[in-house]
Order: sequence, then C-alpha cells, then structure tokens
Amino acid sequence: MNNKSLSSWKSNLLLFVSSIIVVFLFLEIMIRSYDMIRGDGFSSGRFNLLPKNVKSVQPFRTFGFELYKSVNGVKQISSRHGELYPIKKPNGTFRIVVFGGSTTENKRSFKEAKIHYPLLLQSKLRESLDTKAIEVINVGNAAYATPHSLILFELDVLSWEPDMIIVSHNINDLSAAYWPDFAFDYSNKYGNEFYSIPDYQSLFTPSNVLFQHSRLYWFVHGLMNDLNNKERRNESGKLQRKSYGNNPPQLAIDIFKRNLRSFVALAKENGIKVLLGNQPLQPSEELFVRHIDHKPYNSIVKYPLHNEFVHHHSIFNEAIRQVSEEAGVLFIDNKSKLGENIEYFIDYVHYTPKGVHVLANNYAEFMLSGNIIKLPKGSSIF
Repeated sequence: MNNKSLSSWKSNLLLFVSSIIVVFLFLEIMIRSYDMIRGDGFSSGRFNLLPKNVKSVQPFRTFGFELYKSVNGVKQISSRHGELYPIKKPNGTFRIVVFGGSTTENKRSFKEAKIHYPLLLQSKLRESLDTKAIEVINVGNAAYATPHSLILFELDVLSWEPDMIIVSHNINDLSAAYWPDFAFDYSNKYGNEFYSIPDYQSLFTPSNVLFQHSRLYWFVHGLMNDLNNKERRNESGKLQRKSYGNNPPQLAIDIFKRNLRSFVALAKENGIKVLLGNQPLQPSEELFVRHIDHKPYNSIVKYPLHNEFVHHHSIFNEAIRQVSEEAGVLFIDNKSKLGENIEYFIDYVHYTPKGVHVLANNYAEFMLSGNIIKLPKGSSIF
C-alpha cells in the first residue's frame, strides 16, 4: 500500500469514526431533549439502573423496605411509604402497626393519589376521636406472606411498643401451596430467584458501568431487555393449571393457621391487641389471568382451576376467622364490605383508590363502633 492509499484509508476511517460519534451525540441529545420535555430533566440519571437496583439485603427477610431513617441525626421509623414516627412511642399515644402484603402496601393508590389504607385509617381515627395521639404505621410490602411479617413483628415492631396490630394476609400464603415441594417456611416459593436480591454480577457489566451516564445506552439496553423478557415469557409459557380439588392442601392451611396463631401468641404475651382481617377477592378469571399470565415463574407454578382457586381463597379467609374465634381476638370482614364490586379492584386482588377508601372506612367504623381504641392518659388533643 503506497503512502497515498494509506493516507486515504486513514482519512476514510477517521471520517467514519467521526460520523459515528456525531450520530451518537445527536441521538443522545435528542433523547435527553425528549426527556426534558417530559419533565425528567436533560441530565436526569433516573434511567441508570446501577444505583436503582443496588438495595441492601433485609436481614432474615431478604427483600423489603428500609424500616428506619435518620433525620437530623435522630433515627425514626419509616413506614412503607415514608411517613416518619419516633421509635420511642410518645406518652399518651395509641400506636397501631399494620402487617400484610401488596394489598396492605397499596402501591398503586399511593402512586396515583398519595393514599394507602393505614394512612387513611389514621386520619379518620384522629378526626373522629379529636386527637393527634393515634399512629397507624404501614409495614405491608408486596409479596410478603406471614413468615415475613412474623419476623418483622418479632425483631422490630415489638420494640416500637404497639398497642394494637392489624394482620391481613391470604393470597401470598395460599399461592405458596401451588409451588412445588411445599415447605413449612415457604422456601419452596421464596427461594426462587424471582424473590432474590439483585444479581450484581450480571448488573455491573463492563458496558453498564462504562456507559451508565448515557441515556442512549439505557434506551437501547431497555429495548434489548424487553426482547429478552419476551423470549423468557415465551419460554416459560402461559400460566399452568391443574385440579387440586375443592380444598387447598391441608398442610398449607395448617401452616397458615400456625403462623396466625404465632402472631396472636406473641402479641398477647406483650399485651398487644390483635385484629385479624380477611381479604377481598374479585373472582373474575379474566382479571386473574391478566395479572398472572406474565409472571416469569409460570413454568414452575401450577395454579388450580379458577373455580377451585376462588374457593381456596375463601377457605383461607375462613381459616383467619377460625383462628380469631379460637384465640379470642378481633376479626374484621373486609371481603363482604368490598364484595365483588369491580370499581374497587384493579385486578383480582388489588384495590383502586376508591377501594382503598372503602377498606379504610371499614376498619375505622369497626374500631370506632366497638370502642376498641382506649387512649392512654396524657393524650394530646387538637
């Protein structure tokens, strides 16, 4: 190759590389400008997955949320949606802690309307009793079942000195019975990688680290992930069903009751009132399939026929009532209150903001009509 050809080759290569860089810069600016128009900001880093997915392991629970937050050097309880409460219960305060899964967390209603039923319950009780000295702390978390809440109760909430706990679990415990090799601690379900901590090795790849501040990179990364997820969903297939018979496995019912009794025993030992609530269900098979059909673990789980599933759910609700009756603790019927009204459900088990209001009202009316809340002396009044 003569000098002229070599010089021409280098010029063409430089032109090609420069063109690629200009195209990438142009696309980067265009995407950032679009984000800015949408209100995300030109230099927004919210699409960078690295800081978003780095979450600490919750001891003994694996996943969950941070229970505490330091404000001006003072550690405080941080509820599921960030409302702050002092760890040391103020004198004269009646403190209620609410346990449950996603139907207690109320993620969608909080996102849409900044409400969740424990917060609404707190407002209604304070207003009705004309006092600020009532706290209702939401520690519900999506996918939590009774084992998660029991650990949370024993290792953290007991130290908050609650006067009362509300426990409302069902669907997450029930579904553990449909995973293979049912285990006493539900490890057959929660040992699956779907519930595990992030795979840091696959997250912090050289390309992710090198290009993490490029919006264009994360745009392409997202498209590739969508394609891969679609392929995985196709591989896992649609949800699988088989007949379990009219009743769920007896061992699953026994373990669910055992866990509820453990709540009651621990609460009674510490002088804490217990309110067990059943769980409403919208029995539409279409809503069930719409919610479950995309789950990545569908190749593992075998759900019952839908009419069986609805009946199994009602049996678990009945187990809640039975435990409350046997143990002599309070029971509230949420299922009948919400009924099957489609206005109250976004899918087969989660609530619309309207449904959350109805649920909060049900709890408030139950507590107020039963004169359940006994305010200690020295309670602060508005």
